[in-house]
Amino acid sequence: MSKTLDIVISDLRDRELKGLREYGVTVDRDDYSLLDWLTEAYQETLDNALYLQKAIQEEKKRLCQI
Repeated sequence: MSKTLDIVISDLRDRELKGLREYGVTVDRDDYSLLDWLTEAYQETLDNALYLQKAIQEEKKRLCQI
């Protein structure tokens, strides 16, 4: 396996433990509807778009300074 895959697996385990500590449940919960899961994923995707755009802006600034 690649080192990158090992990192992703470790990160997934860490996220699961964090969620368990914070919310007392894993994604194996049964109190969420499909709409709840889709809404959660959509909101996470919006957050990711913001993070990516910020990183792009910072990298463009850095490259222009070289």
